Amino acid sequence: MAQYNNRPIGIFDSGVGGLTVLAKIQELLPNESTIYVGDTANAPYGGKTPEALLRHGRDIINFLCSQNVKAVVFACGTTSSTVYGQLATEFPQLPLVDVIRPAAKACIELNQSRLGIIATAATIKSGLLAQLIKARRPSMQIKTQACPLFMPMVEAGITHNHLAKWATETYVGNWKGEIDALVLGCTHYPLLTDALTGVLGKDVQYINLATYTAQALSQKLAAIGCQCTDKTQAIHKYYVSGPPDAFNKTARFILGSDPYAEHMCFNN
Repeated sequence: MAQYNNRPIGIFDSGVGGLTVLAKIQELLPNESTIYVGDTANAPYGGKTPEALLRHGRDIINFLCSQNVKAVVFACGTTSSTVYGQLATEFPQLPLVDVIRPAAKACIELNQSRLGIIATAATIKSGLLAQLIKARRPSMQIKTQACPLFMPMVEAGITHNHLAKWATETYVGNWKGEIDALVLGCTHYPLLTDALTGVLGKDVQYINLATYTAQALSQKLAAIGCQCTDKTQAIHKYYVSGPPDAFNKTARFILGSDPYAEHMCFNN
């Protein structure tokens, strides 16, 4: 059992956004080793069909299983909101954690009643997050907005300049004073918090998917009794399907460390 418990946790996203989830996992579960996959060759995921997302997700999970992971985290709002259920059916013995359901739980527990949700086009189109919240909080006022430029901007390191401000104004400028909390429905979006605050003001509460996903993972590992028992230093590995250099540069900024990503073809 100890040997199983000490296996790494798999985490995947279309690019660097999922590193915000990885950072929270490393903070909350410092003994756990991880394997991170960024499917940068196929990014962005936001405009892809469910069939394509299913294919990419299946191939990445198969790769992670070949690395003997004990659980997989969908560090991607798009995949979580569109194909999580199907992939959970295809991998019934593998513990899976997504980013949408933990965020919905956090929103349901909010004191505020005016909520904004920003995400990729696919996540907004699915309507899943709003549906999960409305099922428990039918009186919650919810605004939604797809922000297709945000993900590629973050991948390119554009988070604080005039372009970031312009895009933020375009997407949510008319929400100022109309929401009390904002769900950052893509794991890339926490890197745009400064731009969002500049437009929406300082009184808006941000719901960061990463925080609640890390908590959900910790709870699941505890529930099934497979927390890491090895007290030696955790090992963190990174793989990308595209060129590693750009990923490594942004990863250093997000993680505050110097990760080295290997190029890997995920057959997708």
